[in-house]
Amino acid sequence: MRPAVQVLSLLMLLVVSASCTASAALDPTQPPPPKTTVQVWNQNPIDMTLYVTNRTNRIRLGLVPGSSTRTFVIPPHLLLSTSLLGFQADPIGGQGLSVSEEIQVQPGEQVGLKLGR
Repeated sequence: MRPAVQVLSLLMLLVVSASCTASAALDPTQPPPPKTTVQVWNQNPIDMTLYVTNRTNRIRLGLVPGSSTRTFVIPPHLLLSTSLLGFQADPIGGQGLSVSEEIQVQPGEQVGLKLGR
């Protein structure tokens, strides 16, 4: 019986610490984390789907219509483990994939990206 009590106590401790962590992250007295954005200028006549990548993830940010500019928020969780990010632009109805070099991005920064020409 004693090992079961110890396991239950450990489980309750984990649940309590997890709930404390979640409530600390949602503390309304703390200012929200700064938004990190990428502004994309698509100089191509073709619409592009934009992705942000780190070494393990590729996340779709959205569509950038041809000959237009769009701004996207970079998901904050990508900036926690590494600040080296890359961007990929996939033409809709076209061939090829534009890939940027990895760049260092800090929370709160605005990155500029030009596609084409």
